[in-house]
Amino acid sequence: MGFIDHLFGKKKISRELRECKAALEKRPNDLNLMKKLGDLYLKASDPENAAEVYVMLGDSYSDRGFYPKATALYKQAQKLLPTWKVAHEKLAELYQMQGFVREAANQYVKLSELMEQDGNKEDAIAFMQKAAELDPALKELNKKVDRFEVKEKAMLEGVPESSHGPQVQGTDFFDLKDELDKEMDGLDIQDVSSVGSAEIEDSTDVKTVFKAIEDSALDENGKDPLFLYNMGLAYRETGLLDEAIDAFKRVISTGEKLFDSYTMLGVTLRERGLYEEAIETFKKAATLDEASQEMKMGILYEIGQTYKAMGEAERALEIFKEIQKEHRDFRDVENEIAKLAGGS
Repeated sequence: MGFIDHLFGKKKISRELRECKAALEKRPNDLNLMKKLGDLYLKASDPENAAEVYVMLGDSYSDRGFYPKATALYKQAQKLLPTWKVAHEKLAELYQMQGFVREAANQYVKLSELMEQDGNKEDAIAFMQKAAELDPALKELNKKVDRFEVKEKAMLEGVPESSHGPQVQGTDFFDLKDELDKEMDGLDIQDVSSVGSAEIEDSTDVKTVFKAIEDSALDENGKDPLFLYNMGLAYRETGLLDEAIDAFKRVISTGEKLFDSYTMLGVTLRERGLYEEAIETFKKAATLDEASQEMKMGILYEIGQTYKAMGEAERALEIFKEIQKEHRDFRDVENEIAKLAGGS
């Protein structure tokens, strides 16, 4: 029995699933294939296996330092299997590792609730204690936890709203539609039916609304690195590259989320056409103490892509070949080498 069959058990699956699993047997580190496998399970109405694949993929991204992607995948697994404890614990540990203690505490509270529902009192107490230790606001909860007087409803009500801004919901950043709807409701939009078109000034464009969201949140929460980082992602997704660059630089100035912020700043600078600055930014990411070998390889890949965008095919090809020596299946280096070597 192969690795994938052993992991997920024998099931009657579609031809696409069989082909994907066979390919993953040969290339177990191919994250694109792993993502495709999870999506195929989801299409086949198999949420259990889909959630397991998404958690495995989240682990891979987390190990490489791509924490927003890992967060999104763990949350997707939670959405598919709301009572599956593994996904909650993975997300709690990831939040805790990044220093987002209230988000981590929320996950530990949920784990405690699930353990209590299963009748596992010992683990329920342990997870509630973890939550109380992480978040000073839960001090009263910590006093009660030894006698386990806090029941399901009280557990959830005892945890305050996160101070880190909107939480990630299935993507690398928060629910923009919800935030935009809230902000649009708060804008003073005049009745323009009796006003000439020359007198109308459109104050509801995306950039203006994003700025209003940012100003409002920062007034409330100060320099929140997670919120600023998410705003950077949101700006970039909507093509507001200068605003994204500014947001990522502001995160870096807080001293938190440095690797992710330097990486995304470099990517955005490249998209802006500021290639030399992008390369220098990627190099800064690679020198961080937190950067593992896998993370540094990812940075080297981004530098290769930057040289490719600059039209320096030979330098890009040299970098991709160096990556392939260390990790043959890393991302799409094989395809990049084939294209660059062939002059296409």
